[in-house]
Amino acid sequence: IPALSFTTIMPETLRLCDQDDELSSLVKRVAAARRVVVVTGAGISVNCGIPDFRSTTGLFQQIRAAHGDLVTSGRDLFDASVVFRSAETADVFYHWMTHLRHQCAGAQPGAVHRFIRQLADRGTLLRSYTQNIDGLERKAGLSVWDPYSAKGDAAHVPWQAAQSVPLHGTMEHLSCQLCSSSYHFSEQSGESAIRAGDECPDCQARSQVREACGRRSLASGKLRPTVVLYEEPHPHCEDIAKIISHDARALGTRRSSGGSKQRQPIMDVVLVFGTTLKVPGCRQLVRKLATASPATTLTVVVNNEPVCGKSWDGIVDYQVIGNVEDWCARVER
Repeated sequence: IPALSFTTIMPETLRLCDQDDELSSLVKRVAAARRVVVVTGAGISVNCGIPDFRSTTGLFQQIRAAHGDLVTSGRDLFDASVVFRSAETADVFYHWMTHLRHQCAGAQPGAVHRFIRQLADRGTLLRSYTQNIDGLERKAGLSVWDPYSAKGDAAHVPWQAAQSVPLHGTMEHLSCQLCSSSYHFSEQSGESAIRAGDECPDCQARSQVREACGRRSLASGKLRPTVVLYEEPHPHCEDIAKIISHDARALGTRRSSGGSKQRQPIMDVVLVFGTTLKVPGCRQLVRKLATASPATTLTVVVNNEPVCGKSWDGIVDYQVIGNVEDWCARVER
């Protein structure tokens, strides 16, 4: 019996430094897209002064070098099952979050953020999903879905109108771990600043009222950034799932063009920038968007190193190896 042969469909790999016809054709197809979803990771903010997490100079390595006696890996400080099990690890977490908040406050959007903003201005951006917590999308002028902003606030944007969705929360707010009250995370230090690890003012106020009435005091919760850590449930997972499902359906529909009465097929594009695709939720997001309508959706991953192996067979059409900012510049030409 002859041996069976299996053909592995690997994502087509191109290098941005190459000057070949296939790469040029791909750039033109992306530039001509009428509807685009962008998924971004930490790689797009490194040039803005925000450290990534997993590289040799990233945040995980910085934390391990500074606190190797307390955590075995820098990742532990972003693991809810580890960081809150002792006051010592929690205090180190609050310190690093405050440090990161100050870095985010001083950073400005980079070329990739501006590229996404241009997509929005042209009306081709369906949505931008980011794993980043730095808030640079808002600084770039994108409307951002923020579940911690109240209706009536200037920052409140309903999800239907939001151009950007932060998948893991942002550093813009602090939330009480006991009563869930939300506060703006102060960008600068000072006596009036509200910092990570502070006791919740609402909890303190309720306790003071009870004490004034001769009743026993209540415990006060501590404030933590509204970012999602490893090994904890996402507090807004159902809302984000609803947004993703909406966008996946939109990628699977056709729109008429040029005033024609006939509904013509269009090419939609999913762009994945600056992420290793190691976080399960991000992998699921890219898979759902890429497979919503594969016949009319082109999925392109751009990263400075290969990230797509056999698990992305038939899902990712191209992975482009190179600098994401250089890729954006080529598409914009």
